Amino acid sequence: MDDYKQLLQKRILDRDGFIRAVFSGVQKGSSVQWFKVTLRPVEIKGEFNLQFSYFDEKKDTTKNYSLADALHKVNGLLALPFRNVFVESNAGNVQVNFSKKGKALVSESKPASAPVSQNLSHDRDKPRLLSDENARPFLQAVGIMTQDGRIRADMQRKYKQINEFLRLLDETASFSTWTGSPIHIIDFGCGNAYLTFAVYFYLHDILKLDTHVTGVDVNADLIERHQKKVESLGWEQLSFQVDQIADYQTDITPDIVLALHACDTATDDALAKGIQWGSKVIVCAPCCQHELQEQLSKIPAPDQMLPVFQDGILSERMGDILTDTFRATILRIMGYRTDVTQFVPIEHTAKNLMIRSMRTAHVGNERWVDEYRNLKSFWRVTPYLERLLGGEYAKNF
Repeated sequence: MDDYKQLLQKRILDRDGFIRAVFSGVQKGSSVQWFKVTLRPVEIKGEFNLQFSYFDEKKDTTKNYSLADALHKVNGLLALPFRNVFVESNAGNVQVNFSKKGKALVSESKPASAPVSQNLSHDRDKPRLLSDENARPFLQAVGIMTQDGRIRADMQRKYKQINEFLRLLDETASFSTWTGSPIHIIDFGCGNAYLTFAVYFYLHDILKLDTHVTGVDVNADLIERHQKKVESLGWEQLSFQVDQIADYQTDITPDIVLALHACDTATDDALAKGIQWGSKVIVCAPCCQHELQEQLSKIPAPDQMLPVFQDGILSERMGDILTDTFRATILRIMGYRTDVTQFVPIEHTAKNLMIRSMRTAHVGNERWVDEYRNLKSFWRVTPYLERLLGGEYAKNF
């Protein structure tokens, strides 16, 4: 066994010191069944176990193994061509990244002066990424928390939304593997910018990553207020700009593109920008989707789907579902591992879906191309995102 594998195995199977492990990404020219696997210690019926959580495009699967049984499972993971492996341990953290040529680049930190306590709870509460302990000054500055440390009654939902968004973004991007280079983020249609501020604070102040965030919106008054807030906070690497999404230009390729509740084709404008830039991560929460519904209203519905179009609300929702299905499939064709998940509970907003994507593969996977063409042929429509991309991308559709 390679030296780095022995080191990772030793740290993971250390009953007293192991905290967590993350296997993510895939080495160039290889494939892995899961886009991420996480490990953590748990206690079940008084017995020490390792909990393995496997994430693929369709579902998350969690399994628990005794320490003896876990050895075989850990060795199986170490044999797979993951691109990044991170192990947190009281014996010192270990980060392994693989170069394009498959060389293992290993970095090891010294043990922390104060050991981290293991949380062996099997069904632990979801942790807050922004909490009273780590984010009070920020939460107070943006008006979510009162000066005496209480989340304002009218901001409870927003607070939960922000934490859930950060959790999903962190889960998608695996920030524990981002080291060295600056992270550049564009937040299109940033609006009130609670999430823009939160993303910057979480990555820059909590995770200590070299983070640069730009919020873009057409509302000049909002942007002016946000920029004044930035100046009062002294956050030099957060900025705001007035612009249309389609017109926005930058000299630095963004690593992450966000577009949360950008209406109708504004979501497509943001997705197109991210694809054309080749951004590593693209996350959007679509709002209204009218453009495809207008196309559907001008052509006869497929006979098999006529009952769906008897009721306006079902017809509208079908248009929404198709729009986001086309978007997700185009992202997959463009080499992005993509899933569609629930952003916030339905009681918060009916527009609660999130499309999250991470660039991991080559463009033009035949499976996704065939599925996309079959869907277009069945409905006799051309998605706006396809028309936006056009040019060199047209051959893929």
